[in-house]
Amino acid sequence: MAIFARRRLQTMLDELGPQMGQEQSRGLVRRMESKEIEQALPAEMELGLTWAVAQLGPIEIEPEWYSGKRLPDLFSDYLIHGHETVIEITALSDAVLPADEGMRNASRKLSQEAGKLRRGAGRRLSYYFYEETVQTERGSIRRVCVPRNLVVSDAMRMQLRNWLKGQDRKDGDQLGLVEGMLKVMLTWHDRPQSRYNFTTSMPPEIRHISENYIFRALEAKAKQLRNPHFTGIRCVILADVGSTALQRFDEIDHTARVYNGGQIAAHYLSCKANPGIDVVAIVTPNRGSSGLMGYRDKIEWKIGLYCRPGVEIAPAAFECLAVTLPPPRREGYQSRQLHEQSVFAPTAKGRYLSTNISWRKGDKSEIKVSARAFLDLLAGRITPEQAKRVFDSSASNVVKANLDRGETIADLRLEHGGPDADDDHIVITFSDDPASRQFKEYE
Repeated sequence: MAIFARRRLQTMLDELGPQMGQEQSRGLVRRMESKEIEQALPAEMELGLTWAVAQLGPIEIEPEWYSGKRLPDLFSDYLIHGHETVIEITALSDAVLPADEGMRNASRKLSQEAGKLRRGAGRRLSYYFYEETVQTERGSIRRVCVPRNLVVSDAMRMQLRNWLKGQDRKDGDQLGLVEGMLKVMLTWHDRPQSRYNFTTSMPPEIRHISENYIFRALEAKAKQLRNPHFTGIRCVILADVGSTALQRFDEIDHTARVYNGGQIAAHYLSCKANPGIDVVAIVTPNRGSSGLMGYRDKIEWKIGLYCRPGVEIAPAAFECLAVTLPPPRREGYQSRQLHEQSVFAPTAKGRYLSTNISWRKGDKSEIKVSARAFLDLLAGRITPEQAKRVFDSSASNVVKANLDRGETIADLRLEHGGPDADDDHIVITFSDDPASRQFKEYE
């Protein structure tokens, strides 16, 4: 899947099953397999974090004793040692930003109109939305040129009709649409496009410290955790599944125009006499920087911890949580973009392990190739040309070199990739074989 391997997710489901119950398990499975981004990625993170907290010690899922209304996700005595803690997990992304929502709606509606005018045309289009600077009472702000809920007018429909039906379109042909708040450039492609077919030059930024989706999410969770009789810790975990503000929770904008997730969480906890939340933890899969060497290849969990005034929690508890969580496969924004391209369905092309070649003088040579790619090739899900690219041209060169030396396959075995990889290696060992070489004299 997007954040964790499918094998790992199934393992977590199986291990939590006795505590979760069939109905909750069925609901999580349905959400994780959903094509809707607001369902699948949050469900993955909820399952992963619930499993990780359970590894620290016994938990209670949706404790019924807590409230007669909506229940918290978890109760644990072990996440924060010495404190009874109720935990709410909420996974957030930039998809709820007005600009992102507007671009998504506009591209979908324009593609639908194009499909009505010319069969299949909607899948051949991508959209670039321009930005503008406008003056407000608080000063100048940048915004994407798209209404939140576009209504396709007759004039736009006529422009589309003339462009699509006037002549055969070529790859790269463009059409500009400008009407009201909308200013967008449509591009025709020879290949079908994914649902994530829109972009803009403006980054997804939060420009108000309290009027934003993170602050609103904390307010909603505070209402859910309201219980005058509970004297323990009320904790909200904000998980990054494509939220720029959460991913950059500790990066300060020195112009003081853009707010990160850490600033918003700290402001929420300090600006209210009774915030209804004691601890906010931000969890994000982060590649990190190695200074002059650029970004690291390995993606690791990064956690930020924020407490309301008067509450002190040692970071060690959440550092243990970061270590316990299975390794993330991608950063949040990558998971979001790839999920919208439907690449995580069980019937989709697999995520293949790389080809490895080992040979030392006097030893048998070995080649490790993706077992899933081999299976997809036999099943017809990928072509021989695609398989050759997966297996790497160097592998075919080595196979040819072995065969030319008179070596054939001496052994085939499967090397399991483990729960955090959705693939295994087929290990091919070569050794001398008279069937593929000239005879040798007896020595």
